[in-house]
Amino acid sequence: MARSTDKSTGFDPSAHTLAELCGMVVGMMHPYEDLAESIEDKAYAECEHDGFEEAKEQIRGIAAFFEQLENKSEENSRDLADVYVLLGEMHQCARLFRESEEWFEKAIVADDTYHAPYHSLAHSYLRRGEEKKAIKCWEQEIHVAPGNYYTYLLLADVYEKRGDANGFVRVLEGLLERDPDNIRALHRLIRHHERRNPELNVELLRRRLIGADSEFVKAELVIWTYHMCREKRFEEALWFLERREKDSLGLTVTHLLKAYIFGRLRHYTRKRRELSEFKCLSHGNENLMRTKLDEFRSVFGERATDRLAARLFVARPAG
Repeated sequence: MARSTDKSTGFDPSAHTLAELCGMVVGMMHPYEDLAESIEDKAYAECEHDGFEEAKEQIRGIAAFFEQLENKSEENSRDLADVYVLLGEMHQCARLFRESEEWFEKAIVADDTYHAPYHSLAHSYLRRGEEKKAIKCWEQEIHVAPGNYYTYLLLADVYEKRGDANGFVRVLEGLLERDPDNIRALHRLIRHHERRNPELNVELLRRRLIGADSEFVKAELVIWTYHMCREKRFEEALWFLERREKDSLGLTVTHLLKAYIFGRLRHYTRKRRELSEFKCLSHGNENLMRTKLDEFRSVFGERATDRLAARLFVARPAG
């Protein structure tokens, strides 16, 4: 397939309609990979404005073009698989899950080493309650793309939901073999063993988590702080959180975490100050504050969260 895109021409895909972009691919004016992002954006925009059928026909035109190519290269096969995945995801957006599965299956036939169709097909299966099929898809995705760490966590969720403790542990331990400092996997294993095997000493896993050499995102920071508190290393945790505040202005969850720690230390004035700062940074938006509290609750639990919420949402007197 000819490669004719020249960045120096100033060509702007956003200035063209979905039909025009699809025509450029079929007419071999531009390679699909150069227009794929714009085509996807416009296709989804059409779907959101009752243009699903028209958008589907435009994308199917690209699929037919690749299907008819003789002596397809690996690049052509991957492009065809990408087009099939796009069609599948468009059907998912339209809640046509069985139809979406057909497109993802065609993508796998086009390129069975491509991880994307396995991942998306699993989601369609889950929406229809086909958990065993979803597991098989995600297991295959991990086989072809073992570096897709988030998929391990999704797969662990399904195993946990099904009560398959062996599958749950196996997947998380497989992730930790590849990524020993994965905070979420370590946390999930620790909580699992605390519930199911309370006699098992989890301190080694907790030390691994606390000492993980990782760039914490928000959820991981909450997890790390939780385990520091379990170790009663409150002052170290406060020092780290205050440093993160300076590096990441507006990171409101740090104030919730510090408020919890000050409560544990019985420094109630400082606890109230942190909650006031949290409320200020949330602009008093109750929905936003409750969203942040839900993130906190997912790790620290109901009791700890309710104590903070009681201070944040003080009932106003009537009248």
